Amino acid sequence: MEIDPYSMPPTAVYKLLIGCVVPRPIAWVSTASVDRAYNLAPFSFFMGVCSDPPTLAFSVGPRAGGVAPASAGPKDTVRNLEATGDLVVNVVDDALAERMNLTSGEYPPEVDEFVLAGLTAMPSTKVRAPRVREAPINLECRVTQILRVGRGPHSLVLGEILHFHLRDDLYDLDTGRIDMRRLKPVGRLAGEMYTHVHDLFEMKRPVPRFPG
Repeated sequence: MEIDPYSMPPTAVYKLLIGCVVPRPIAWVSTASVDRAYNLAPFSFFMGVCSDPPTLAFSVGPRAGGVAPASAGPKDTVRNLEATGDLVVNVVDDALAERMNLTSGEYPPEVDEFVLAGLTAMPSTKVRAPRVREAPINLECRVTQILRVGRGPHSLVLGEILHFHLRDDLYDLDTGRIDMRRLKPVGRLAGEMYTHVHDLFEMKRPVPRFPG
């Protein structure tokens, strides 16, 4: 099948795109407003960008409906980021999947998603934004750039990681790696579908041997 995305409405392209780029990790982003009102929301357009300095990126779309009217303004997450410049990305595991989903709704700014989902807001070490105590990993970040992308527009947020919080059983001091079998992260698919990361396998990267 051949599909020209410019021949389709944006909602159809969105469905196609999120079905092709799978599975996606989930950035469960906690922020605080200037008056310390907390916000917590998941975003699955999320990736690591580089390790020196450690930097990640995630994209925040317009409000529900695909295109935000000019009067709607940015989502609470973006508004908080623009005002304070910091955030925490919390990792979602199997045990937190349902509570993460609760925080994905379009709620008014006065709603505290920590309270809504029965989560504990813990003080961070280096940023204003709180972290999710129940999450296995918290990444405290400082915003380095917010770029407007597309016609929505989306807000592409780049954040430098200032501090890592890791559950004790996850980090192997000998190898410096996270134990994926213990982490049990949740991945985003399309529509209302998610995936557990349980069936793991390993492949060694090839090392070419050049003559001479």
